[in-house]
Amino acid sequence: MSLLLAGSPLPQRTLETTIQDDAVLLHGSDSSVKSAMDQIADLGFNYVRLTASWSAIAPQSSSPHMPGPPFDPSNSLTYPYGGFHDLDRAVVDAHEDGLKVMIDIGFWAPRWAVPVGSEDGRNRYEPNPTLFGDFAEAVANRYDGGYAYSGDPSINLPAVRLFTVWNEPNQSEFLQPQWQRTATGWIAESPNIYRGMYTDAYAQIKQVDPADAVLIGATAADGSQTPGQGDVPPIEFVKGLTCVNDSLQPLSIPQCAGYQPLQADGYANHPYSLDMTPGTSATDPDDVPLADTSRLETLLNELYHAGRLTSDPPLYDTEYGYKTNPPDPYSPFTPDQQAEFVGWSTYLAWRDPDTAMFGQFLLRDSTPGPGRPGTRQYWGPYQTGLYYSDGQPKPAAQAFKVTLWVQRALGPGSPLVLIFGKVPATAGGRQIVEIQSLSPSGTAWDPVQTLLPSCGDQSEFLTNSDGYFLTTAPLLGGATYRLGWLDRTGQWEYGVPIPVDASQPLLSLGAQAQPIAPGIQPVSVGRLVSRGSRSKRGLRLSRR
Repeated sequence: MSLLLAGSPLPQRTLETTIQDDAVLLHGSDSSVKSAMDQIADLGFNYVRLTASWSAIAPQSSSPHMPGPPFDPSNSLTYPYGGFHDLDRAVVDAHEDGLKVMIDIGFWAPRWAVPVGSEDGRNRYEPNPTLFGDFAEAVANRYDGGYAYSGDPSINLPAVRLFTVWNEPNQSEFLQPQWQRTATGWIAESPNIYRGMYTDAYAQIKQVDPADAVLIGATAADGSQTPGQGDVPPIEFVKGLTCVNDSLQPLSIPQCAGYQPLQADGYANHPYSLDMTPGTSATDPDDVPLADTSRLETLLNELYHAGRLTSDPPLYDTEYGYKTNPPDPYSPFTPDQQAEFVGWSTYLAWRDPDTAMFGQFLLRDSTPGPGRPGTRQYWGPYQTGLYYSDGQPKPAAQAFKVTLWVQRALGPGSPLVLIFGKVPATAGGRQIVEIQSLSPSGTAWDPVQTLLPSCGDQSEFLTNSDGYFLTTAPLLGGATYRLGWLDRTGQWEYGVPIPVDASQPLLSLGAQAQPIAPGIQPVSVGRLVSRGSRSKRGLRLSRR
């Protein structure tokens, strides 16, 4: 495993974080949406991910006939009054909390945009790519910074500069058909449908503003191992999307006639590993859980060099999370394990220089149902929230805000523990943090002398300007660690305890390994801040 340590570009390494919860952020009351945005900002997220639902916004979406003039599918002002209301409100509230917005232009389609309707009303059978491109243009135009907000015409809607096209197109829940039978056997058909939708949407969004970033993919982490059945695995989907076979040679099928290299500003990825730990690899080589991100990165790089993509796109892990038991009795993991996995998964994403964003799916657990209580179907909706459905916090909420991961390591000399962390980065930039270990008696937390350059006898140190750090410390037998952060009020705030897992492999740091210390000396917080009486704003911190 490759580690990113000092001497690399990592001191300023950042990883944007995003969260999605449409039920909370799009369908709540004005006060509950505003409260949720405040909560998200306080947890330290950079982005919120919101869905522009084509079928929910479009007029006469249950009719097989598209409305005539004056309706123009590329002009949001001709859509029903109130159709964009929930999305407008969420974009404005996010902006007021200092959060950036990513919009998924997605599911499902109005009935008039598909040749065959779906029995459940979630129309996703071969959506018309031209009409979808028109809707993408309407969304991009509306959030280009020049439209008046319907809730307050005295202000303009904030600009949105990051868009994703559709959601999990390799899953039959969102796009159909997934497969097509040919004379020589089954082929993945959803990549061909999605290619047309994406190409039209990309062109229309860029026509609005070339500076807008457009992400391709948004694929689920797994699929069926049996062609013709179930969902298309992500690796197979990407190959079909770029019209190549397993040897990355061009496909000679009608759907790929006239193929042009695809353009993208990034690849959206949903690397769930719901029944495995974040570090567990999938046995199916076509699946891409978090531990196997390199499979997707390698393929995208090869496709770029083969001329099938116009760039080697960075990854945006826009969905991730773990269901917990309780409340879901079918989940293999407890809320405490979910909290531990927050730090582990964030570290795995952060150490990868090709990953630009890491996502959390759900602020609050979904309400279970439908189905008979006590059945797996009843618990089908995701219980991956940082809070329970009643708003009470899980340990994962604090684990996200003050994030820590520790793992045994081998370095020069005695055994070490690798320590990774993240705290909210305020306008002041670098943050003051401290590592503590639980005493052998289990009754006290003791400061840990991390092995930072020029450390001396200090225990507090500074993160980089984005709130991240990577350091090492002597490995204490059976140790449990926690991260302390001097928060915006000048008070110490602590994350959840993280034990060193003896079953984890020993990382080899190498003789030249050094921790991430962003070129800054540790500081003595006690000399700088009166206990709880001052914030950090304006303090002169010791720097190298």
